[in-house]
Formats: sequence, structure tokens, C-alpha cells
Amino acid sequence: MKHPMHLILDSYSHPGISMFWKRHGLGIMEQLVPTEFFFTDSDTPLEKLVEREIWSGWKKIILIGSPSSIRRGFNTLMQASRECRSTLEIGFWPLNLQKLAASISQSPSSLRPVLQVFKAGHTLKVDVMKVQFLAPALETRYFWNDLVINSTQSNADTTIYIDEQNSQVGGKFRCRIAFHDETLSSLTMHPGKLTRSPVLKVYIKRESGMNISELFKQCRQWFSFDREISEEETLLKTGKQVEVQGNWANLTLDVAAIKDSVQSVHFDVDRKSFSLIVPAKPILIPESARKMIPAFRPTGVIANNRGKSGKV
Repeated sequence: MKHPMHLILDSYSHPGISMFWKRHGLGIMEQLVPTEFFFTDSDTPLEKLVEREIWSGWKKIILIGSPSSIRRGFNTLMQASRECRSTLEIGFWPLNLQKLAASISQSPSSLRPVLQVFKAGHTLKVDVMKVQFLAPALETRYFWNDLVINSTQSNADTTIYIDEQNSQVGGKFRCRIAFHDETLSSLTMHPGKLTRSPVLKVYIKRESGMNISELFKQCRQWFSFDREISEEETLLKTGKQVEVQGNWANLTLDVAAIKDSVQSVHFDVDRKSFSLIVPAKPILIPESARKMIPAFRPTGVIANNRGKSGKV
């Protein structure tokens, strides 16, 4: 069964999307031939549009917007039931400021590899990170890349369970539970990386007072180009189920919509949550001229005969 295609453009949240559409809209319509296309506005926000399109079912939905738009669309999608999600093929096309500027300045032909991904419509069932927490009632949310938990009290005792093995962490710390390494996009996703064993990676970064040597080391990092170790994390363990349990109100989540502290957070993997449109093979992106020049430096023979090119 071939799904009709519906395009959603979050032009209200990011005015640059409107400029992008004015530049490439006609070419996109000619290549994809969508059945319907929609623009967000003050009366029809992104969440309302996505929810309406999801619940009508049996279609291919392409969401074009900023990275923030993609996260909001993903959250709205995951609020629907699994049965509803199973009738959809979802494509995400994130455009940050840099990509918007590059796309607007380029010719419409530069988008052909991108449009071919959505036109072909190869899909793969993807796993996402499911998070349940008490704040104070039980809530369920879904995340693609990671979620950060902070312990805010120096005298707190926190227990981290990873596949039924527990670790005790005292005091203040930052705990990051990571899942997918790639950003949520139908264009840069490598299909092979989505079929690997789904595991949650637990990273810990302790917060403590800096002594003089650590402060000097930090100052050297600020004034140097080597900043890879500016924020050190330690991989605690990996597993398929993770639970972080604090004592009363010492845990907070790095989520803007969640202001209250939480008592415990449970993570697991929601398998084959929805059908994501992915490339049949990775898109080849032409390298910039600056990167190509060192690979083609003239040899000594060519350099010595540059003045004789007219005799060839």
C-alpha cells in the first residue's frame, strides 16, 4: 500500500523556513508531489498540526523545521498509541541556521539527493529511550539522544541500577543516560547504526570543589585550542534497563518543561517505536574545496613543468 505524502513546515517558529520554501518550494513540490502540505502559524502550532496528521493515519509525513521543531514533532508523535504510529512513515528534515543559509544560497539541483531519500521512502523501525519518573505523579516521556539527571545535594545518596546491578553515588553529580549517538534526521542517519543492539550508556561527571592545580588546568584549557577534556565524563556501565533512585528531592532533570525535583527515574528501550524514513545508503556530501586541495598537491614533476604547459 502506497502512503500519500503530507509535508509539514514549521515556518512560524523559524522565519528562515519561509525563505527556504520560497527558494526551493517549487522544486520540492515537483520532486515529491505531496498530496497535502501545511504551514504552522499562531492559530495552528506545530503540535496541533502533527497531532491531527498522526491521528488520521496511513500516510507519509515529512516534517521540515529547526532542530527544536524536530524534537517537538517527535514528542508529539510518541504521545500517540503504538497502533496509530504503526500506520505512519515519518521523515524528519532538520534545518539549523547554517544549513538554512547554505540551502538558500545553493541551486535547487543541490537538493536532489535529499529529496530522493523522501521520494524512495525506505523505512526502518527504530528504537527510542522511554523514561518514567515521579514528579510527584508518574509521567512517561521519550527521548532520542540522551537525558541528563543532576544530583543537587552534597549530602545525598543516590543508587543507580543497571540491569539489576547497583552502584552507590554520593553527593552532587551529573548523570547522562545516552542512547542514539546520531541526531534525529532522515538524511544523516546511517541505517546500519540503527540495527545494532539497543543499550543505554550511563555516564557520570562528579561535581566537587576545584583545588589550585585543577583551576590552573582549567585556565589553560580556556586559553588553548584543546578543549576535548573540558567536560570529563566517566562511562559507568551500559545496559538495557537503568533506574536512578535518589533520597527524596535531590534529583532534577535537564528538561525545561519539568521544574519539579524527582524521586526516581526509570529508563528502558521502547523497541520498534515507529517507521523512520532513512537513506538506502548514506548520502555522499561533496567536500569543500579547502578539504580537497591538500589531497591533490602537485608532485615535483608537475610543479617543475608548470611553465611548459603550452607545449603539451
